[in-house]
Amino acid sequence: MKRCLKILLSIIVIVWAVGPHLFCIQAAEYRHHEAHEHGVAHMNVAFEGNELYIELISPASNIVGFEHQPRTQEQKAAVKAAIKKIEAGEILFAFPSGVGGRLVKSKVHTDINNDSDHESDETKSHEHDEMKRDAGHEAEKHGHEEHQHGDEHERHSEFKAEYHFVCKKPEKLVYVDVVLFSVFSGIEHIEVQLLAGTKQTAFKLTPKKKKILFKN
Repeated sequence: MKRCLKILLSIIVIVWAVGPHLFCIQAAEYRHHEAHEHGVAHMNVAFEGNELYIELISPASNIVGFEHQPRTQEQKAAVKAAIKKIEAGEILFAFPSGVGGRLVKSKVHTDINNDSDHESDETKSHEHDEMKRDAGHEAEKHGHEEHQHGDEHERHSEFKAEYHFVCKKPEKLVYVDVVLFSVFSGIEHIEVQLLAGTKQTAFKLTPKKKKILFKN
């Protein structure tokens, strides 16, 4: 367990310089492909020096209430609004006063398609997968509507987010208050994997117990 968590920290530190997808891929491997369970989100947290890295993975149903591709303008708007909320890491994670925590970068990825285009910048970016279509595909669409609806019923869409914080006074970071529960009521509890210095642990967060503790 100790060796795996140290490897995870190395991956997190390197990945921001390598590319936006490696963190999610490696973390997914680290979680050993845990079951997709509605109401449950997963979080990987690493704290080293003055840097804090957080990865959040949640079924789309916890965030927007559905996992199929958005079919209405309301659903498309819901996905767009959710992405903006998720990338606002400075609101979702509260630090004790005096820490001087600053969000350096946040990335959000979801496999629920959205028509809106968003460009990356140096501090925040999110990416969207686009469904592959061609001219002939549209002609086949109507003949397979029932089959497609059945597939959508079975699909498991997710939101994945990565956050990088830098703290002016890391010694004062005794906890992080996770505000996600009040922003997304569909999240009932969060399974956390934490690596902080020599502390490696796994625990569960709930609306009544929502602080990640770095020092006891």
